Amino acid sequence: MGLSDRFKDEKKKSSAKKTEKKADKAADKKIEKKSAYPSHVQADLEMLEDIECMVLNKIAYTPVWFEFTEDEQKKLIRDYLNARLALPENAALILTEDEKDIFVTRILASV
Repeated sequence: MGLSDRFKDEKKKSSAKKTEKKADKAADKKIEKKSAYPSHVQADLEMLEDIECMVLNKIAYTPVWFEFTEDEQKKLIRDYLNARLALPENAALILTEDEKDIFVTRILASV
C-alpha cells in the first residue's frame, strides 16, 4: 500500500464521519422542531408543517406582501390557516386561538 492509498482511505473515513454528523444534526433539528409545537399537535405535525410550507410559498409568490401592514399580514396568514384547517383532510388538526397566534408569529419571523 502506497502513501497515496493511505490518504484515500483517510478521505473515505473523514467523509463517512461528516455524513454521520450531518445525519445526527438533521435528527436533532427534527426533534427540536417537534418540541416547538404543542404536545396534542404532535400526531398531526406533518399536516401543520405542510400548511406552514404552503403559507410561506404563498407569501413568497405575493409580490406586494411587504406593502401590507403587519396587522394585515397577520390577518392574511390567520385567514389562510383557518381556511386550510376547515378542509376535510385537515379536520384532525385542531388549534386553539393562542396556538394560531403562535403559528402566525412563527411565520412572520420566518419571512
